[in-house]
Amino acid sequence: MSGHAFLAVDLTDIERHMLSAALSEASPGSPIPGKRPPERNWHITLRFIGECTEPDADRIAYEVARDLSTSHGSASVSGLGAFPRASKATVLYASVDDQAGLLGYLAGVCEAAVRDIGFEPEERPFVPHITLSRLRPPSDVRHLIDAFAPFRVPIKISSITLFRSTPARSGITYTPIHTLDLA
Repeated sequence: MSGHAFLAVDLTDIERHMLSAALSEASPGSPIPGKRPPERNWHITLRFIGECTEPDADRIAYEVARDLSTSHGSASVSGLGAFPRASKATVLYASVDDQAGLLGYLAGVCEAAVRDIGFEPEERPFVPHITLSRLRPPSDVRHLIDAFAPFRVPIKISSITLFRSTPARSGITYTPIHTLDLA
């Protein structure tokens, strides 16, 4: 299996269109800076894995499915944020409100599964988000974040997908390898 692997909550086409429309309406008029992924690639990453063999991907999917003990739920996308910080951002993202803690729980299940088969633990804390752009060099985006009008887009959380990302001249392609439905 070539490319990087990651576990994520995928968005539906309707959710992507709703988020795109909400971002357009909330925008202060200036475009989002940086390199923007195509909307078809929008998702909520639960755990980045990196290089992984096909047998490891199968084992990760098995471990995640075995440990899932929750039903589907929902969250909402509202507002913008930046990594590592707004004054020197390398990533601009749409914040995901996880008040029920479902995404945090799913990220924990994914983290345990990945560690159980021998991958190193993730050192960064889980922050549910949807990447909107990557900024090179880092930029101060505080003014943009502050200027965006409030918006809220509901997101249904009904499955976890193990994706493979493959770089190409036309951009990165995300291919679903396993989809694990929540009860």
